[in-house]
Amino acid sequence: PEVTSPHSMTGVDIVHKKYKLTGRGIKIGIIDTGIDYKHPSFAAPGAKEGCFARYGKDCRIKYGWDFVGDDYTGRNEPKPSSDPRDCQGHGSHVAGIIGSSPLTSKTVPKPPQPFVGVAPEATLGAYRVFGCDGSSGDDIILAAMELAFNDGMDIINLSLGGGSAYKNNPIAILGDRLAARGMALAAAAGNDGTEGVWMVADAGLGDLSSCVASFDNTHGLYDSVSYGGVAHPYFPSESYGQRIKLPASASLVPIFEEDGSLSDGCDPAVYETINVKDKVVLAFGDFSRCNSGARASNAQTAGAVGILIQTTPFGLVAVGGIPNFPMGSVENKAGNNMVTVWKKDPKTSLVWSKKPSNFLIEGGGAPSDFSSFGLDGELRSKPDLAAPGGNILSALPLGQDAYGVFSGTSMATPYIAGAHALYMQAKGSRPRGDRIRQVLKNTATIATNYGSKIKASAAKQGAGLVNVLNAITTTTSISPDHIDLLDSTHFKRTVEIRVKNEGKHTETYSLSHIPAEALNSYPDKNTFPFSNPIIEADYATVKFSADKVKIPAGKTAKITLTFKEPKKGDAFSFPLYSGFVVATPKSKGGVAVHVPYTGIKGDIAKVPTLDTDNGFPMLLSVKSNGQLTPITPEYQFNLAMDEWPAVITRLGSHTPDLSIRIFD
Repeated sequence: PEVTSPHSMTGVDIVHKKYKLTGRGIKIGIIDTGIDYKHPSFAAPGAKEGCFARYGKDCRIKYGWDFVGDDYTGRNEPKPSSDPRDCQGHGSHVAGIIGSSPLTSKTVPKPPQPFVGVAPEATLGAYRVFGCDGSSGDDIILAAMELAFNDGMDIINLSLGGGSAYKNNPIAILGDRLAARGMALAAAAGNDGTEGVWMVADAGLGDLSSCVASFDNTHGLYDSVSYGGVAHPYFPSESYGQRIKLPASASLVPIFEEDGSLSDGCDPAVYETINVKDKVVLAFGDFSRCNSGARASNAQTAGAVGILIQTTPFGLVAVGGIPNFPMGSVENKAGNNMVTVWKKDPKTSLVWSKKPSNFLIEGGGAPSDFSSFGLDGELRSKPDLAAPGGNILSALPLGQDAYGVFSGTSMATPYIAGAHALYMQAKGSRPRGDRIRQVLKNTATIATNYGSKIKASAAKQGAGLVNVLNAITTTTSISPDHIDLLDSTHFKRTVEIRVKNEGKHTETYSLSHIPAEALNSYPDKNTFPFSNPIIEADYATVKFSADKVKIPAGKTAKITLTFKEPKKGDAFSFPLYSGFVVATPKSKGGVAVHVPYTGIKGDIAKVPTLDTDNGFPMLLSVKSNGQLTPITPEYQFNLAMDEWPAVITRLGSHTPDLSIRIFD
């Protein structure tokens, strides 16, 4: 099958085919590593390769500037030029997601699967702020944002940002100012989902911007290994980083604990009673006892020629591994299937694929593990909404294999930028970015985590997965587009929402409430939040001033919501609860709209700011070369000997200001 799954997840496939919307006439500025504008993804209709307007005619990439030069790393002087061609890859991948022209099996170079961007006829601007390697400075990013605005971009894409922050950071401030003047802004929520709550990135924290979370693609392009006649996708380790090629004689050997369960391979003793020489080991993927490198080393020492790791609880996990040793992860169900086949016939051969194929992925269609949790430092509901960002096929520079599959909120963000373009084209106007955000949030698909029956936290998925078809066909809006209940001390007990009937006939709406999973990050009174919050059934309750409202065409109804904090949940564990308020039209085929809410049970002022569980703050000695040395309490610094005191801290939550004083 073609890689159309991202578009089938969001209704973009129908928007393309039925409504013929392509983003034509909309300008999108991409602030990134540049774009390989010669790539066929950016070719005009009838052309075989793309071009940049400064060097060609009828080019889809009409605007752009290189602010930095190839050698810029973020630590040296930039060398601007007029040529924003990409030498890193990230920007080309982002641009392909936004606006790749339709690519087929006849395209040269040939893509691994046919694909098309969200807005394949949008006009693009390439604003290069990164060199071939390294980072960039806020001053350069701000300059690129200003030029994009002055060039008339309708939308700018910021697949960048870092760390948790408040909305008063420079990029978010300028983004709001530009948005107030008519330009939409989409920014990545960040890839720190495995670091726990409070980690949403800074670039999208503005009041008027769209902060974008990621969902995993339902399908993925992977190499595979066949066992017992069934092909299973695998994800090679970072250290090995290539397709696994092993002879048929290298058969599978699962390793087991004494109780018969699959072993994690962390204890070398597990190999004392089994022969794995020249075989491929299958081990359990629980990383609580050791990392992937340790279990790879154990397998290699025992004589194995490779190792497969059964992911837990599901999906395909990234593993580090060790250099020059074939290692990859397989899905949980694949591991179970392999064990069953092995028990029937241990001599069954492993057959490794020679090219990647498209697979329905375990856990696909749900929020990505890597996608960062909110809330921001003022307990505002961020991220705003989500888009496909896990396992996304797009363009790479022609010198870098031309195509690749990447994952990240950097991939989800351009999907939202493209969705903005389709909405603008559908409406024949340029609504302000926050107005488009409202519609996209109102009509998003509220999702669950894989295997769960309760909706995922709004701190993870925002308002849900973007549904562009719903967005362009809805005749209802609900505002505001988010409700911040804050903490127990500042609890907003009553909130007024407005439901507007933008259709041509009177409509009756039913109001309802959908609770979401609560996140407990401090169950043990810990000072640093759990990297994987504990899911709890801590649900708020909502009472409506009217359960049903009848609204004439073009009119708005005001409904008062009265919230009560969850009865369950320890206020000293600060559970983050959330849910969705929904307005459903009675008319057949009407699109329901909703608004997410979030809140913290407990006093946010009492949430630990500094991590003191792990030895912080820590006093060390630092030399001019950056070398840090632990010291004893009785240590005396000799400032004349090229050393100074250094204090290392780790923040466990947000704080707008931190100062440390050292007393003699």
